[in-house]
Amino acid sequence: MRRLFFGLSLLVLAASLSGLAAVRHQRQVQTFGAVDGLPDAALAERPANLRAVNVALETLDDAGLTRAFETWEGFGWLRQTFPWDRIERGPGQFEWEAWDRVVAAARARDKQILAVLAVPEPAAPPDPAGFAAFAAAFALRYRDHIDVYQLWDEPNLYAAWGGPPSAVQYAALLRAAYPAVHAADPTATVLAAALAPTVEAGPDNVSDLLYLQQLYDLGAGPYFDAAAGKPYGFSTGPDDRQADPQLLNFSRFTLLRGVMERNGDGRKLLWGGNFGWNVLASPWGKVTPAEQAAYTLRAYERAGQEWPWAGPLALEVGPAAPSADDQRRGFALADPDGSLTPLGQSLVSHPPLLAAPPGNYPAQHPAAAYTGAWEFSELGADIPEDDAGARLTFTFQGSDLGLRVRRGDYRAYLYVTVDGQPANRLPQDERGAYLVLTAPDLTPALETIPVASGLDPAAVHVAVIEPERGWDQWAIAGFAVGRRLPDGGFTTAVLLLAALSAAGLAGAWSFGRGLDWGRLGDRARSAWARLGDAGQLALTAIVGAGLHLSAWLTFENELSALTRRLGETVPLVVTALTAGLFYWSPSAVVAVLALLALFALFTLRPDLALAFIALFIPFYLFPRLLWERGASVLEFSLWLALGAWLLRAFIRWRTSVSRQPVSTALIQRIFTLRPSSLDLGLLALLAVAALSTLTAARRDVALYEFRTVILGSAIFYFLLRAVPLDDRAVRRIVDFFILGAVAVAAIGLYQYAFDREALITAEAGVARIRSVYGSPNNLALYLGRALPLALALLTSPPTPALPATPPPSPMGRRGRGWGWGMRYALAALIMAAALTLTFSRGALVLGVPAALAVIVIGRWGRRGALAVGAAAVLALAALPALAQVPRFAGLLDTQAGTGFFRVNLWLSAWRMFLDHPLLGVGPDNFLYAYRGFYILPQAWQEPNLSHPHNLALDFLSRLGVLGFAAGAWLVAGFWRQALAAWRAGAPDPAQRALILGLMGLVAHMLAHGLVDHSYFLVDLAFAFSLALALAQRRPAERL
Repeated sequence: MRRLFFGLSLLVLAASLSGLAAVRHQRQVQTFGAVDGLPDAALAERPANLRAVNVALETLDDAGLTRAFETWEGFGWLRQTFPWDRIERGPGQFEWEAWDRVVAAARARDKQILAVLAVPEPAAPPDPAGFAAFAAAFALRYRDHIDVYQLWDEPNLYAAWGGPPSAVQYAALLRAAYPAVHAADPTATVLAAALAPTVEAGPDNVSDLLYLQQLYDLGAGPYFDAAAGKPYGFSTGPDDRQADPQLLNFSRFTLLRGVMERNGDGRKLLWGGNFGWNVLASPWGKVTPAEQAAYTLRAYERAGQEWPWAGPLALEVGPAAPSADDQRRGFALADPDGSLTPLGQSLVSHPPLLAAPPGNYPAQHPAAAYTGAWEFSELGADIPEDDAGARLTFTFQGSDLGLRVRRGDYRAYLYVTVDGQPANRLPQDERGAYLVLTAPDLTPALETIPVASGLDPAAVHVAVIEPERGWDQWAIAGFAVGRRLPDGGFTTAVLLLAALSAAGLAGAWSFGRGLDWGRLGDRARSAWARLGDAGQLALTAIVGAGLHLSAWLTFENELSALTRRLGETVPLVVTALTAGLFYWSPSAVVAVLALLALFALFTLRPDLALAFIALFIPFYLFPRLLWERGASVLEFSLWLALGAWLLRAFIRWRTSVSRQPVSTALIQRIFTLRPSSLDLGLLALLAVAALSTLTAARRDVALYEFRTVILGSAIFYFLLRAVPLDDRAVRRIVDFFILGAVAVAAIGLYQYAFDREALITAEAGVARIRSVYGSPNNLALYLGRALPLALALLTSPPTPALPATPPPSPMGRRGRGWGWGMRYALAALIMAAALTLTFSRGALVLGVPAALAVIVIGRWGRRGALAVGAAAVLALAALPALAQVPRFAGLLDTQAGTGFFRVNLWLSAWRMFLDHPLLGVGPDNFLYAYRGFYILPQAWQEPNLSHPHNLALDFLSRLGVLGFAAGAWLVAGFWRQALAAWRAGAPDPAQRALILGLMGLVAHMLAHGLVDHSYFLVDLAFAFSLALALAQRRPAERL
């Protein structure tokens, strides 16, 4: 029965995973080419009017021009061919008169021209040099009236190229003409030729997709500013979303876009050279007049809303006076008598909206209206110095709005409303939603900042921007409009199928654990027989080489025995000297040799490795450079210890598999793991932090904090759980942890006595020590972790059951008498003195009292609780007196000073969490998000804050609710484990004292964390991992 359920679980898992793949494929088909949300900031700015029409103005007289322009009323662009052979009759002999009339007619009616420079029906491929000279002359003549030039048309067709299509020849033409046009008109936009849609692969015609890829392969990408295609609809409508290289439809345009993106050209627009639907039997398919009208309007709507990368689409309307057999008549907007076709009527009755659709736009745009003395240039719009009454109104259609702003090291704000409400993606104060123009890293940058989302994508919205300060910075560079893709049940389907997958996986795990996996050995032997002689010989050679290597590794057992015979002192001293040689050696060669020696010592004695890691924790700020890269001795030691443990684990594994088949050993190991609740909690925190790092805006700093703080402390925890540790090893680790804290405390006291320049001067000239840290508060945070341990071990009574030969420890012997207790007393005294001289309000008012309360109550029970209560009453009574001390004055004042800034900081951190609820802004991204986005205007004097000074808000803002849940899981799990161990009572009072000290450590972390750092610093994270691991230590428990 168990085997049946195991099989069913695997079936459910496979079916749900297949369903996920199918749902994902369907989603990709429905949304292929569409952009979800705001477009990429690097995407080129979109023209204001996306409606273009193909024209031949030179064929119309004045009356015809008048009628035609009435028909083209809603079009912003005229795609006009300027034939090279008719303009340049001979080398340098130009006839401009007819074309001057064309350009003047368009300019008089406020239409923009897309100039197609080509030869209709050429007899031979063009000469690149001659064409480049013509294009330069044309651009020089019309540069004040024409901004967009297309170089040739349909070169992928034999008839349009004058011979077999050749991407090589056309690439040569682009290389010659592109710089020539830009030399004549530096602000020009140069389009590559519009490629005709075809599925042929040659020789007469070449697929537009293959042809464009060939151009990129030939290196022609830099020689056009935008590409162009011809998205004819043929016989299906614009909502036919099949995108296949062998299909001809409107969605083929997205495949052409895909070619651009795969070649790193996604920042350029893709224009539509010709498109439309024909109502006659033609090579372009056939639809009804009603379908033609509906399809055309829907095509413009789809391109406008889903494709922010699409430039104007030029409608094919056929010639002005077509012959009776000309199938292009089926594209017409008007009949020969001048009456509008259903298509023409539809376009006239549905003019384009003035609101900007999804895309990137410049500061000067028809949808943007400025009030006040704004100034304009190619940089954008500059805020008036007298900003009273200055405002900017922007009208758009979409679900998302972003402002493209120029930020820097200056203080200014933009207050933004959308449809009369504060912009919902921005933080708010009492005035409304505001955008901070101070750059997160204080360096000038052009950024697109999301200001609103979740709007009705079909509605027209009005954004009003009111500036405060920021003149002479050209702050407004443009706008970005986006549209969120409709979900269509996709999220629900994914969640249901993911739940089924999880259920199938859980079932396979649960039922698989009870199966007899030894039969896999029989199958392995069958597989071995099937390898044959050659395969068996090769595999044997590989395994033999491995055995020779592992034979050398067996010396580890003898070496470990030798180190044990040497006692505790010699390995400890040798390890310390080797670590010191590595850190202080000026020679890289000597440092590497010391590193190798340290690895060998850690391999022999991993318990000493953990002790030295505990010692090095507060010195993480001092890197050791090696090959131009630096890491602290703490990080070097950590990774060496992990490598040493893995090596020892490999040796143990090799020994175990020699007794049973490899498959059996591996599967039994997997199915018999028993991780603790805290193990799972830490894995959850690690997973959430990894996901948050991947989604962080500043991934570089997020990766660094993830590696050094979260991953590093997790590895330390894992080693403490995985390495077999007896009571001696545990006490040594704790003693070394305290010794490291004593060292940094002593350095701080030395600074106070002899190095006054190293001190920090606070209110009323109060001198604060900081030791190896950049801030006195950081020193207080770490000493607050170590002091409770020393105090708890100091108060533990001597026990007669201790070994006669105690292990050497830097803090003294574990035995009768006061010798070892006095050493803990001395350590506590040094740390307490240094902690006091930090004048850290969080430590002295919250952290240390909380830790002492835990120790006193734990040591003396009800009497201790009474004493703590009495002390709390006295402390409250002493608050008025404490307020007379300059450093503590205004401690509870939220209207000025630190209290004021702290409250505003918490409000900003909370908003930061609300905007990033699941995964937060990412490790170490708080500073950049706060300074560049969430800081309240009234808190501008304190912009450089890297954390929210609150434990809960720190987890919520950095890692979101998932990270907060994992952190809460760990804290709750610690107290559950520690209290259970305390209540159960350990046979050794020193063990009870250790548990009590660990509870004091975490109590300090929680209390001090109410107003300062709690976890997200290297030393604090390692200290917390130490507490988590030692609180649940059991002699028989090993991972």
